[in-house]
Amino acid sequence: MSIPVELPDLQAKTGEYTWAFLLTVRPDATPHLVSLSTLWHDDGAEPALLMSVSAGTARNATAGSVVTLCYPPLDHDGYSLIVDGTASVHDGDPPAGVDPIPEGKALLRFAPTGAVLHRSAAPGFANSATGCANDCLPVDASTT
Repeated sequence: MSIPVELPDLQAKTGEYTWAFLLTVRPDATPHLVSLSTLWHDDGAEPALLMSVSAGTARNATAGSVVTLCYPPLDHDGYSLIVDGTASVHDGDPPAGVDPIPEGKALLRFAPTGAVLHRSAAPGFANSATGCANDCLPVDASTT
């Protein structure tokens, strides 16, 4: 489930998490999952998340139409933040404030297209306000 959100709300919400999983798809259609840190960067066009990834992960991310970040919950009963988006490889030197990228790595630029806060529903839970059978919430100013 993906619910469109305003980018400023998403920036504030990602600040509550410490790391994320990036899910891409390999050429043989199997999933590829890596853990990483993300950093917001505004290049004047649109804010995006930057992350250092292996060359293989960069190929997977840019070959597919959609990639997903999943920030796991900080507490056992907390929400995961799931963010869908598109990815491109940042060419050239890293932007100011971004550490140099090690040899064999690539700087991935992730442009969010939507997000949802998700957790499994407790027994007896009917439906969330969004109609999801799990306990899902849209990411907006009321959840940051």
